[in-house]
This record gives sequence, structure tokens and C-alpha cells, in this order.
Amino acid sequence: MKKSILILLSFFSLTVFSQTTELSSYQKKTMNTERFARAVNTGANHTLLILGSAWKTSPELGDEIAVYDSNGNMVGSVAWVPEQEGHAGIAIWGDDETTPEKEGMVKGEKFTILLFDKSEDEMFEVKIEEFKTGEDIYVKDGVTVVGQASIIKSLSQKLELFQNAPNPVQENTSISFYMPTKGKVKLYLSNSLGQEVMVLADTTYDKGTHSVQMSAKSLSAGIYFYKIEANNVTLTKQMTLVK
Repeated sequence: MKKSILILLSFFSLTVFSQTTELSSYQKKTMNTERFARAVNTGANHTLLILGSAWKTSPELGDEIAVYDSNGNMVGSVAWVPEQEGHAGIAIWGDDETTPEKEGMVKGEKFTILLFDKSEDEMFEVKIEEFKTGEDIYVKDGVTVVGQASIIKSLSQKLELFQNAPNPVQENTSISFYMPTKGKVKLYLSNSLGQEVMVLADTTYDKGTHSVQMSAKSLSAGIYFYKIEANNVTLTKQMTLVK
């Protein structure tokens, strides 16, 4: 069993995590995430491998898996595909220690795993029930192999505003939110003084998960807050812009 896991880790290191300009067909499929934007590649990562046999209920083609740090920042994602017996390899990106911002995970920080069910348009929390190797804690160049996992609850029963990705932002970022029912949405950006500086959306959205792209080219570096108003509820999250 250990030998087969080592072979799998070697395969994913050469495919999912390689930074070559020529992408394989498998890489293109797994990197083609619609729900989750790509996390910031900081050059330091922890390898997470979820075995295809680990799932009590297997994901389906179109589903996506993402990893989040303790602050709610998305630090790794992959589109699930049935190739390679359904094994899913994810690079969990670590923090860039040369910058003051927190772009990724730090040593000893615990991570959580979410599954986006495309057919149901819902987000679920994933519980790890057995580790073959490692644990749910980030270590640079570390390895975690999940031997058993289950989907424990839906996170998509109310208005949800997700952390933008990538964050910190240099030029562009993606902001996603979940609407429990059809309704009017206003999504806007404010500076640290509370002044509205950009309206990202002001229209009606159907029930489901939606993503809005934001260009930060006209904004100066600093801390900003993005807010969503919908269904008589206001939610706020913070982003950092760097130049």
C-alpha cells in the first residue's frame, strides 16, 4: 500500500504541481475550475492527496474541491475528474515570507476541505476520517494522504459571501457568493474609511453560486472591504491590494 501511495504522489508531483508551460490533458482538466479561482502560487506548498477510494459517496464530473486556511482564504483547488481512479491531488500553497501580507498557509496551521457539488449547486464541508499519511496541518513540503472522507453538511442554506481569490490582489480577483433564493444583489467595494469606491454588481441573481470578476488596476494599494447586500442581509469580507 505504501509503495502504491508513493507512486501516486510521484505522479501528482509531475502533473498537478508541475509549473511547466506545456500542460497535459489531465492538468488542463483538473485546473479548469469554474467555482473556485486559482490560489496564489507562492512557490511553497504542501501536497494533499485524496484517494479515489476514500469517498463514501464519490464526487461526480464537474464537482470541485478546495482547501481553506484558518482565515477563510482559499489556498488550493482542483476540479475532480474520474481519471487516475478518481484520486485528487491538490497543492496547498504556503505563505510568501518575503511579503507582509498573508498569501497562504503558515507552518502548523490547520486547513479545511470543501466540496462544490455542481449538479446541486451547493457547497459541502468534507470531514477527514482517516489519514494514510500526515494530517490536516500545513507543513512546507509536507504530504497528507486521505484514506477516508465523508461529506458532512451543506454550507449553502443561506446567503454566503466567499473569500476572494487570489488574495492579496495585484490586478484581478474573483468574488463568489451564494444566493439561497432569487433576489436583488448589490456587491460593492469600500476603502478603509468606509467610502464606496466601486460597484461590482447591482442586479438580480437566480438561486445558486455566482462569481464576479474585479479589476484592481485603478485602485491604490491597501486594505479594502467588499460587501454584499441581498435578502435584507449584509455580509462583509476584507481583501488586500498590493502593487
